[in-house]
Amino acid sequence: MAIMPPTTEYSPPREATPVGIEFDLLDLLLVMAQRKNTIILTSVIGMFITTGLVLLMHPVFTAKAMVLPPQQGQSSSGLLSQLGSFAALAGLGSGGGAKDPNDLYMGVLQSNTVADGLIKRLNLMAAYKVKKLSDARRMLAAGSKFVSERGGMISITVRDGDPHLAAQIANAYVDELHDINSRLIIGEAGVRRNFFSQQLALEKDRLTDAEIALQQTEEKTGAISPMGQTGVVISQVAGLQGQIISHEVQLDALRTSSTDQNPDVIRLNTEIAGLREQMRALESLQKGRKAGDISLTSRSLPEDQVAILRKQREVQYHTFIFDLIARQFEAARMDEAKASPLIQVLDPAEPPERKSGPFRALWTLTGLIVGFVFGCIRVVASYVHSRVVADPDNAAKLAQFRRALSFRSS
Repeated sequence: MAIMPPTTEYSPPREATPVGIEFDLLDLLLVMAQRKNTIILTSVIGMFITTGLVLLMHPVFTAKAMVLPPQQGQSSSGLLSQLGSFAALAGLGSGGGAKDPNDLYMGVLQSNTVADGLIKRLNLMAAYKVKKLSDARRMLAAGSKFVSERGGMISITVRDGDPHLAAQIANAYVDELHDINSRLIIGEAGVRRNFFSQQLALEKDRLTDAEIALQQTEEKTGAISPMGQTGVVISQVAGLQGQIISHEVQLDALRTSSTDQNPDVIRLNTEIAGLREQMRALESLQKGRKAGDISLTSRSLPEDQVAILRKQREVQYHTFIFDLIARQFEAARMDEAKASPLIQVLDPAEPPERKSGPFRALWTLTGLIVGFVFGCIRVVASYVHSRVVADPDNAAKLAQFRRALSFRSS
């Protein structure tokens, strides 16, 4: 009996199940070519939308001013020390380490002090149609730009819908910077000038009163001016009083920037006390004058001559003090003129003739490009969706995904 070989059951080969959807770049380009009308339509729509928007926008004009602040060769080092408090206000304190002197001026331009001055000077709250000062500051800062150019210059650029207002704001920045610079850079010379100016006005009134009193005394007594030893007394008393007042003026000026423990203050107080002691000794009654002593007290003179002597002494005293304070005042004024740096305006801002924006051609081109990209994305998305829906499994998964996103299914 023959043994038959085992038989095997035949099964047809299984088709491979697709695990994903493959996309061909050529197919995508073909679909985009077939739906070119859609892409062109979206591009045109985007171009018209941006063109309409740019037509609704107000034109913007830019005005620019160029200034040259004091450099290190002039008075930058002194400025940084004298404006320490205001530099802290502008965010440029000593700890900030502003290496460029222009940083200080740019910080001042960006401060609220300058902004408030411009808003008040040009009535920008009405121009910007705002009711709050903070909104006016914000709009002013948004349209202003300060750049430190090469060569130590600072450019002040202002953008606004009104060309004349833009130029006025840029020039007003320069004026405010100059005013603040002149007001804050006073220093020691400015303090001395103010002090001597007040003292000079007071001493002028006192000298006038002393001259009137001398004239009235001469008319009342009918006496002539004493000569000889009386002149020595006048010179000694006037000299001592002049030295006392001079020391007192120096002491008051020194106290504006120093304390009572300062060695110079202590020295001046000691010298003033010694001079006053000499004055009291000179005016006191001297008994037993020695031979050759030319000093003469007021009590040893006749009564009428004593009156004339005192009035003359007052006139000479106030004349001496007036001349002394006048010289000190002129010296302080010269020092202040040398210490105050000068901000030079190279190019004042002028109303621009052409607008700086918006550029219609650029906006139209941008809308065209955005519309083209949107049309391409739409065509590609439609193509991908059609390929996904063509597969039953993917279509079922897509429908299930939609149901999962719906709140009704939950």
